[in-house]
Amino acid sequence: SKDEYQLAQLGYKQEFFRTLGLFENWAATFTTMNFISGIPMMFAFVMSTGGPQAAFANWTMVGGFSFIVSLAMAEIASALPVAGGIYYWSFYLGGKKWGPFLSWMTAWWNWAGWITVPCGVQQGATNFLLSALEIQYPNASILTKGWFAWLLTSIGILIAMLPNIISPRVLQLYFRFAIAIFFSLFFAYWIWFPVKANASGNFQPSSGVFQHFYNNINYGDKKQASDAYCWVISTLFVSHHPYSYDASAHLAEETNEASAVVAKGMWMATLSGWLLSIPTLIIILFCIQDFDGIIAATYSNNWAEYLMQLIGPSGSIAILVLLWVDSTCATASAFMSAQRVTYAISRDNVLPFSRYFRKLTSRHRMPLHAAFLVAAVSIAISTAVIGSSVAFSAITAMSTIATNVSYLFPIIARQTVGADVFIPAKWNLGRASGVVAAISSVWICYLFVVLLLPQVYPVSGTTLNYAPVMIGFITLVSLVGW
Repeated sequence: SKDEYQLAQLGYKQEFFRTLGLFENWAATFTTMNFISGIPMMFAFVMSTGGPQAAFANWTMVGGFSFIVSLAMAEIASALPVAGGIYYWSFYLGGKKWGPFLSWMTAWWNWAGWITVPCGVQQGATNFLLSALEIQYPNASILTKGWFAWLLTSIGILIAMLPNIISPRVLQLYFRFAIAIFFSLFFAYWIWFPVKANASGNFQPSSGVFQHFYNNINYGDKKQASDAYCWVISTLFVSHHPYSYDASAHLAEETNEASAVVAKGMWMATLSGWLLSIPTLIIILFCIQDFDGIIAATYSNNWAEYLMQLIGPSGSIAILVLLWVDSTCATASAFMSAQRVTYAISRDNVLPFSRYFRKLTSRHRMPLHAAFLVAAVSIAISTAVIGSSVAFSAITAMSTIATNVSYLFPIIARQTVGADVFIPAKWNLGRASGVVAAISSVWICYLFVVLLLPQVYPVSGTTLNYAPVMIGFITLVSLVGW
């Protein structure tokens, strides 16, 4: 086929079954970004790091820049549709001089980013489930134990692994199920929430949404973090959401008409997620009943307090359980990308024991051994939640930093050392390519700095943002390996 011929031209033999189309490629990125769980997952965080004003402004801004990045990525993906995605792009665009080094560094950064996404997303899912249990069983001491949260997260990761190891048909059915759950919650937000807020007579005025700023990241006796600093930190609320553009790229070797479909899946998922999420967030913010109560609550995720005020305990439990299901679906999508990246870099002998991790099942051609590695690493990383109050946000920051920086390498290479060797596919940006790449690069560099900053003051062993430590470790490992 044309897809197999193009893959061979890029240096690889067809090993996967090509059964996926535009819907699955769109769904892969859309369900990984998944704003319907992403907003509640970090809702309490942004209420303390800027309040409704920062939530709306940053969500709108970050989503716009993310769409621009997705365009830059889609242009490259259209020309180079391989499962390895980012690191192969760096190899191809870097040429003989820079290609090997750029691809090696990109592979480690991209893999490190994706390998931390499943545990971060599933920890967020666990917090939804714990909050539902806290409403139903308010005096159950087991719900406060770190090991119990870790156990629930580990079980969720194993559940998320299942559609990625059984068969391509199961993966297709999973995408349809995930989209159905997503839109069930979507319509609940759009219909149920406003109806209940209207019945209570407590819609927020526009000033309570667009002008309400709140700085609650200073835990000491004096104010160490300014309001401007707090505003910058609130970027994390949304920056973890639209970074998984390359989820579609990792399905390239399982997709029919990959050159066109993968690119469309990337930018369509990013754009549709952004356009649907903005009015959804506005509805949520206008339906806030008691802002101070949300800040003061002690649930595992204070989104539960938002729901309790608005729809009561029974409705809150139902929404929280649905959010757990939806977030676990997001984990499955993230797991898929981490698994495909693990397979791809093992195919090129980047990881130790690559011969083992690159193996596919004989019947359904699924990367089973790569899945085992992703599950093991994800469960191991999730143990961090036992001892740190900011482990979840640190893991989120780590995954966002690593994936975004890995995107930076091929985007810059496309316009510099790879400009002469890059042959645009039918889907391309034309003359806008350079401008889009420049904006994308500046934005990624800005995010890199922001996500390394402390998120709470004063900084202590339990509140330290460990993302810089993790990033330094990955960089050191990759350099030593090189």
